[in-house]
Amino acid sequence: MKKHYSLLLLTCLAAGLPVAGQAQVTLSGPVTLYIAPGSLMTVPSSLTVGTGAILTNEGLLDFGGDLINNGIVTAPVAPAAMLRAVGTAGPQTVTGTAALPVQNLTVNNTAGVTINTNLSVSGTITLTNGLVSVGTGTPLVLLPTATNPVETATAHLVGPVTMAARVVNGTTFGPFLGLSMPAGASVANLTVTRVTGPTAITSAAGNTSAAVYWDVATTAAGAPTRVMNFSWLGVLDNGRDMAQATPWRSTTLFTNWTRTAGPTANAAATDPRQYAPSGAVAEAVAGRFTLADPNAPLPVELTAFSVRRQGPDARLDWNTASEKNNAYFDVERSRDGLVFERTGQVVGQGNSSTPRNYFFIDPKVVQFGVPTLYYRLRQVDVDGMASYSPVRTVAVESTTALLVSAWPNPSTGAGPHIRVEQPFDGPLTAILIDATGRRLTEYHTTNRLSEELFRTEISALPSGVYLLSVTTPGTSRTLRLMRN
Repeated sequence: MKKHYSLLLLTCLAAGLPVAGQAQVTLSGPVTLYIAPGSLMTVPSSLTVGTGAILTNEGLLDFGGDLINNGIVTAPVAPAAMLRAVGTAGPQTVTGTAALPVQNLTVNNTAGVTINTNLSVSGTITLTNGLVSVGTGTPLVLLPTATNPVETATAHLVGPVTMAARVVNGTTFGPFLGLSMPAGASVANLTVTRVTGPTAITSAAGNTSAAVYWDVATTAAGAPTRVMNFSWLGVLDNGRDMAQATPWRSTTLFTNWTRTAGPTANAAATDPRQYAPSGAVAEAVAGRFTLADPNAPLPVELTAFSVRRQGPDARLDWNTASEKNNAYFDVERSRDGLVFERTGQVVGQGNSSTPRNYFFIDPKVVQFGVPTLYYRLRQVDVDGMASYSPVRTVAVESTTALLVSAWPNPSTGAGPHIRVEQPFDGPLTAILIDATGRRLTEYHTTNRLSEELFRTEISALPSGVYLLSVTTPGTSRTLRLMRN
């Protein structure tokens, strides 16, 4: 028989007896609450796990108010262990200073639930009623054993949700969080973060995307390509014409976008929307992807931007696939990757549907007295609206050094932009290590230049100190990374 506890005040549960209820429960001090497999505990209002308290839920825990975890919630091992938000008196909030691991999560509250803590799920999320709003700085993490959430227009996840790294290699992937890929080139370990809602809308040049985007990262060497298919709820269309759904792709700072290899296709016939056109072409897996339509293109399509030494100077080269109301490019330089100053200006083409090539020479860069210089482009429209390119670096002191840079550092949110450059193509390994010496993830390549390393993985890390160790057959570098 299932044991049921209606609990409102707890000092201990050693006797296994029901405790008469009151409106709010607080576990404080050196106390452990253990809910056994097959048992059900109901907390009608708010539940607080205070500092020094331990909650172990191997059964079912229902709560009708807020859940605040400042103590320790142990990771469940029972497959049926479940946390259920079942409030009826208004919105609920899950928050606190400590991580909250759960096996299964059910949300049944028409007023919705807000998650503002590091919550991870290893089993199933059941969305019965209400929206689940996830804080931008605390993405909901679906561990490698978690299943794909089933969402509807009235019960879905809003904000960032991350699929922790999974071994995919060359096999078929998904659908998971609206991304699927037929079998193809090996992507090794794959990490996906999907963001929905108002913060997911890309706005540029007066146009906007659908209210969804996907950040995709891979640990595979090189730049593996796959056919990319997407699905999303119709409530996220944001007024875009999804009978002409057009996928767009961006990298690094996500201010410049290009049409993907996937063609314009009709995704409006079903809800959830389905973008999976026949005959789609494979494209680079890593990057950020969103949907718009041909009548609402995203910004100037910057297809390439590089910086290299040319004798005593630095030479910047960039290309655009098309331009809309493009007045000019400001070329900006920085000595530390944080503070930039304008060093020159190049006139744009205004409106153009054909590729354009640009270059700029920054003379005698040794005069700035730093080993590395940072460059970016500030693209300005005729109406004064501006957007920024990715940051590029160039070595000043040597053309034979192994260069490792991260900016900004310390970092918050999406994490630093990490760039590794070796003097020539060859084996290179980058390892991300926490303060205890534990290896968090690895990257292997033979490319001379690697950018945006571990961006998705670092964005999910808590505050603290981490080390980036980069080695080649003859050289090694270690960079200290700070997360605030």
